[in-house]
Amino acid sequence: MTEYIEISDPTLQSRVMARYGAEIAILQAAGFRHLACKLERLGPFSAVLRLPVVCLMHRAREVLLFPFPLRVAAAYPLLVHSEPSSIADCMGMGVKFYSSFSDNSILISSTLESHAALQTAIRDPKFQVVRNPPRRSPVEAWQSHKWRIGERQAQGLTVRKISSFADYVEISQRDELDLKACMTLFDMTS
Repeated sequence: MTEYIEISDPTLQSRVMARYGAEIAILQAAGFRHLACKLERLGPFSAVLRLPVVCLMHRAREVLLFPFPLRVAAAYPLLVHSEPSSIADCMGMGVKFYSSFSDNSILISSTLESHAALQTAIRDPKFQVVRNPPRRSPVEAWQSHKWRIGERQAQGLTVRKISSFADYVEISQRDELDLKACMTLFDMTS
């Protein structure tokens, strides 16, 4: 499982903010504000075991680190929106939006084209993840996310306040488990 670490090193934070400046500006124009910079660190020897992925990440100009022993770690900015309560995660492949609801479900919207296949995937209901179809731009994905929040509120759900790094980690871990479950179920049906 991915390890999520809040970045406190100002030099690394500056690299992240410079790399994702355009995405951050778009999100700030939509009312988001800076939450934190995070480091996603994979397990030992992941830099070797996932070399093709590392090459793609490098090509996408992601901010990469290689801590001992041969791990790959990528640094990204997180932004938060107060109303509706949401967290935005900027990555080299696109932007993800997360919101959490009173029934413990989470809504995820993104610009990640790879998530289009997840729309027809068999879902494991224990993770309570609702995925919006991916959109072309962060602005379109955010508009779709807000619309879907309104739809869920009309069904009687309330949006839980999420505004901390710990909130992000909890939601992101559920997202990761749901993605792994989808891939496992997909492999079993292929």
